[in-house]
Amino acid sequence: MTARAAVADVAPLLLALDPPQRVALPAAAAPVLSALTDALGLPGVSVVPDVTGLSAAELVITARLSRVDWTEPVGAVEPLPIPAVVPAADGVPLRCHLSGPADGPPVVVVSACGMPVGLISRWLDRLSREHRVLTWDSRGLFTPEFDDGATGVDTQAADLLTLLDAHGMTGAHLVGLCGGAPIALAAAARTDRVGSLSLWHGDYELGEAAPKTAHQQDVQALMTMAGRSRAKAASLHGLFRRPQALATLRADIAHHLYYPYATPELLYRYGALNGAIMATDCRPLAAAAAQPTLVVTSGADTTAHPAGSRYVAAALPNAALVEFPTGDHLSAFDAGEDLLTLATGFIADPDPRRHSDQTDPEPR
Repeated sequence: MTARAAVADVAPLLLALDPPQRVALPAAAAPVLSALTDALGLPGVSVVPDVTGLSAAELVITARLSRVDWTEPVGAVEPLPIPAVVPAADGVPLRCHLSGPADGPPVVVVSACGMPVGLISRWLDRLSREHRVLTWDSRGLFTPEFDDGATGVDTQAADLLTLLDAHGMTGAHLVGLCGGAPIALAAAARTDRVGSLSLWHGDYELGEAAPKTAHQQDVQALMTMAGRSRAKAASLHGLFRRPQALATLRADIAHHLYYPYATPELLYRYGALNGAIMATDCRPLAAAAAQPTLVVTSGADTTAHPAGSRYVAAALPNAALVEFPTGDHLSAFDAGEDLLTLATGFIADPDPRRHSDQTDPEPR
């Protein structure tokens, strides 16, 4: 991984946090890092000798930048891509990321709410080889503008439909990951512009029809509290500045997972948006989405209960369930070859009858 790629990976955090953030790196990294942040239009950082006293945000930035050999020459610095911006129905700007051939079959990746686009980079890289791939940043979490009253699943699904219209996409395949699965379901239930769906390790509210994991229950309670008011989010945010907040985050992607917790304002907006997703009953959505659908989960997922995916697959009018015996929740974002092969195969031939429960060719 190049130094430029590492700095680009933490760009969302650097842009969200007050400068300068401190990073514990060798002193030799300081001039290179300064040149890179300047070239990429990012706030500068301060290099310190060790991690003593660093906040949780500074620790995740340090961890990502520490995986770089700072003695290697940087060479020419490619600028950060500038996302296209499409106004939502209420005027909130939606930052879009497009890749792949312009005439390729359309695919929309609906990622987990609030996560930087880097978390789904493997999905985008593989799918864009043959498909026109669109994804977008959750409303209000990457731009200053935010409509406090427009946070529900209907609004977020309407954002997706607005983007389909703006880019002239019809018959698109939606890839819904984690909390993106309910948004994909809601959009599919409202339009015939969606041709097919694949839903990966979905986080669904299904009432008494399916249990939730302890993780789902804890996060839902946190989202409800954080989204209640800015004052409540600010009071909770102190917990996420402490290094202990990183204990449950996978180290190699912690800089992505931590993003919506990085500031009190982000936590408030994330609570409002993600809390709305986690509280929306998905049973009517599953009954109304008639498109061919592939539902994927793992019996080993202790984050989003696999029973939710089993229920959704059974409730959808035209669906198949694939339940892998291994692979935790975050493995869906890793997008291993088994998942990508399954996804591209279904996109090419979205007939659920040709897809049934599978087993892993090897552990993911």
